[in-house]
Amino acid sequence: MSKLNAQERKDRDNARFSQRVDERRVKGEDVVAYALANKKAYKFLTKDEKYDLKQRQIVLEQEAKLTVEEKIKLRTEQELEKAKATFTQE
Repeated sequence: MSKLNAQERKDRDNARFSQRVDERRVKGEDVVAYALANKKAYKFLTKDEKYDLKQRQIVLEQEAKLTVEEKIKLRTEQELEKAKATFTQE
């Protein structure tokens, strides 16, 4: 097996991802979910699929932000309860 140069590897990878996206599309699988999991598949999505991907990314970022905010709020509440418990014991 001969060694491939960088451009040949890139072309080979692009062909593989294009094929995988097409196969998933034919099977009726969620191509956008695949692209979310694998960033290299993005360039092989259709315009509508790219739009859907962007929308899902926004939703995922908002959910992550809410999760972080909930953790901070919970931590703050726990610290407040500890402080109250300390003052009630004294």
